[in-house]
Amino acid sequence: MIHLQIKNIGPLKDTGVVPITNIMLIIGEQSTGKSTFMKVLSFCRWIEKKAMLGEYDDIVVNGGFIKQLKEFHKLSDEYFKNGEPFVEYTSDIVSISHKGINTKTKISKVDDNKRHNTKIAYIPAERNLLSVIPNLDNKYKASSYDSMFNCALEFSEANAVFSKKNPLKLVFADDMEYYHDGFNDYVKLQKNNTSLLLEHTSSGIQSTVPVSVLVHYLCYITGMPSRRTPSMVKKDSVQGFNQENAANRLNFYNYPQLFIEEPEQHLYPTSQAKLLRDIISQFSYAMNKTGYPGYVVMTSHSPYILTQLNVLLKARKAFRKNKKETLKYIPQKCILPLKYYSAYYVTQEGRMENMMDSETGLIKGEYLDSVSETTENELNKLNDIIYG
Repeated sequence: MIHLQIKNIGPLKDTGVVPITNIMLIIGEQSTGKSTFMKVLSFCRWIEKKAMLGEYDDIVVNGGFIKQLKEFHKLSDEYFKNGEPFVEYTSDIVSISHKGINTKTKISKVDDNKRHNTKIAYIPAERNLLSVIPNLDNKYKASSYDSMFNCALEFSEANAVFSKKNPLKLVFADDMEYYHDGFNDYVKLQKNNTSLLLEHTSSGIQSTVPVSVLVHYLCYITGMPSRRTPSMVKKDSVQGFNQENAANRLNFYNYPQLFIEEPEQHLYPTSQAKLLRDIISQFSYAMNKTGYPGYVVMTSHSPYILTQLNVLLKARKAFRKNKKETLKYIPQKCILPLKYYSAYYVTQEGRMENMMDSETGLIKGEYLDSVSETTENELNKLNDIIYG
């Protein structure tokens, strides 16, 4: 099991030791640290990948961890002025420990037998820029290599897979497909056989197409050769890596890792549910190809995303009781083991609360219904005024 603890970074005062599962949802009010937690987690996962490839020297040096975290995720100096920053990450592959600003990072030795390769994508809330500015990777200007530029590069790599002859069906919208013609991105309306430039479509489509494209692409390339140059492979023997592992693990993508900010952006509730199911089904598809479960971590403000997760959690229980009847409502590729799921609430005090009910195995009701209860109470009070 992977664990992460963060102290004194941005709004996060002390998360406690948080277990990281394969499918993880993080909710909370604005500016409580949801994205901060996911950014640090994705950064640690990236360091773990670099450690497995033997390419992490730039992180270990004094201040390297904080410097690169700030640059890649565009975190200001203010994030590190509320006390001594602390990050401790552990997995069965590596342990990473960092305390302070201009200090060295401790990274444990990696067991050769556990080395493997993975594909990581951080999909930020600003992803609609990919839709409204064609070929953003060639136009984006930044002082350093950051998450938005990296996402643009990933998107330019991914969209080449979906041509007019091989489009991507957009499951969150009826009768729509996405394709790239080598220059521009299009959404095709199947009913009237009309294609629109992606930049001319609605905000919901513009925000969600990059998510769908990247999710499908990363799961599609799972099990395929990784983009390692001959010099990288040659370096393996210099570092003393086991050659069999280098050939069978490092040179192939074993699983995808997706970090998605607010997948529900600008989507109608039914479309949010369809998108979430598509993400889970693609996760399942990738896992079945290689036997490695990947990672999907999401932040959200949407009660519909939470409710849909509960539907999938309950579907697993129903599946155990009556497989045939359950599959009438929920596709089997969306029914995964309960242990894969977790959900956390980030409090105003910068702590993480486990939202899962240990008895039911579902997300606790108060996290789903607190806003609805407040609204209902207000309506009742107003009805008392109107009707006495």
